[in-house]
Amino acid sequence: MKAQAVADLVRGYDVPVARLVERYFQDTEAARAALELANRAGRALVIDHITIRTRRVDERAQEFHRLGFRYHDELIEYPDQGWWAKVYRKAGMPAVFIDQAYDDARGGKSLLPAWVDRFGDQVLHHIAIRVPDIEAAKGEFERAGVQFSGAIVGPRGTRLRQIFTAAEVRDGQAFSVLELAERNGYDGFVPEQADGLMQSSIVKKTA
Repeated sequence: MKAQAVADLVRGYDVPVARLVERYFQDTEAARAALELANRAGRALVIDHITIRTRRVDERAQEFHRLGFRYHDELIEYPDQGWWAKVYRKAGMPAVFIDQAYDDARGGKSLLPAWVDRFGDQVLHHIAIRVPDIEAAKGEFERAGVQFSGAIVGPRGTRLRQIFTAAEVRDGQAFSVLELAERNGYDGFVPEQADGLMQSSIVKKTA
């Protein structure tokens, strides 16, 4: 198999989405390591979804609506943790997961506003790549020097299993992470798992 470059990953993507992904790979060391590992093993790197943090989900989603992405009632809510999200889909493209803090007092519990105020909503917080065996993938990444922020979320054999790498650091703050996602016949997002991942996204990688 011919070695992939980031340009190969985004071939056929809408230009705004391709630019977001390209910038993410420039900013995120773990993502570059993922591509290198995939090329070394002769396998394709598959992007499962991309995630944007914002202050206003519906406003930020307008760009994706114009590109033909649609919202199909995939709403994830965490009132006890102060945030919620919507998922937007378009055939042939990775899903777009956009999240924000609640506008009322519940939002005071969320780490999202501070992140958005610092980094804005024109960059990706993370990309998820699909892996067939998350334990094996985690071990492969760790042998390559990639750090993780916690344990795998989701028991073996369940429909969706996920883990974040330790966060890249920008201006002393946790910035972007890479997600590994193992899917077992399921294309959605498991609400009971998302908050555990959210909390782990602030764990910084060590020098």
